[in-house]
Amino acid sequence: MLSEAQAVRVSWLRSQGLGIVCGQATALLLGVGSFVLVATRDGASAGVEMDDVRAFFTEPSAAHVWFYLLVPVLALYGVNTLLCTWDDFFAKWRAGLRAPRHHAAALLHVGFLVALGAHLLGGLTGREDGVVRLGSSWQSLGDGRDARLVDLRLEPLPTGALEQAWATVEVRAPDGTSAREVVSYNAPLSRGLGSDLFLLVRQGSAPEPFVLMRHRHAPGNALAAASAVLMAVGLALMWRRFV
Repeated sequence: MLSEAQAVRVSWLRSQGLGIVCGQATALLLGVGSFVLVATRDGASAGVEMDDVRAFFTEPSAAHVWFYLLVPVLALYGVNTLLCTWDDFFAKWRAGLRAPRHHAAALLHVGFLVALGAHLLGGLTGREDGVVRLGSSWQSLGDGRDARLVDLRLEPLPTGALEQAWATVEVRAPDGTSAREVVSYNAPLSRGLGSDLFLLVRQGSAPEPFVLMRHRHAPGNALAAASAVLMAVGLALMWRRFV
């Protein structure tokens, strides 16, 4: 049995009010962080790349106080969401509300928790695996596959500046089979639900057309995709509330 004081603490942890406060605090801290990262890009935040959060701990800085506050806020937000979801699910189950549509909100909450896990996994285990230059000859991607550039199409702006680059890349698997993929600045070469990425960072034409691809290992992306699916299903189950 919980003591009265313990019961009060647990009740506070699962309260809706705490969830609102954590949500607002998260938005505020992320907003502050976006300005700080830009302002200190050449200083304290020079080592911060993509979703990698290890730089905040390897080189602590007072400029990143917003992030050090964000960590416990998100942890508290996650605990609050988990407890609220648990209570809501079993309360409805005991009341006989067992149709999937009655648990749409719980599914959205689970999707949110999975998204938090995706950020944590990606932030702590993501890494950069170097840059690969692809031309007309086969080049190893470093993961057992080979690739080469088949075609490069550039889309300039009226001013002459580059708007977009489209690179057709042929990828050869270890078993000898090959497939062609079109890569652009917003569409990397990926596999494993985006957990392994080759991002287009530069293109050129001397002495022959080539592209530079940055290899990014991002294991959190697969969880992020699962989170998106859970939230999409949750919203679909709630469709009657929007019509």
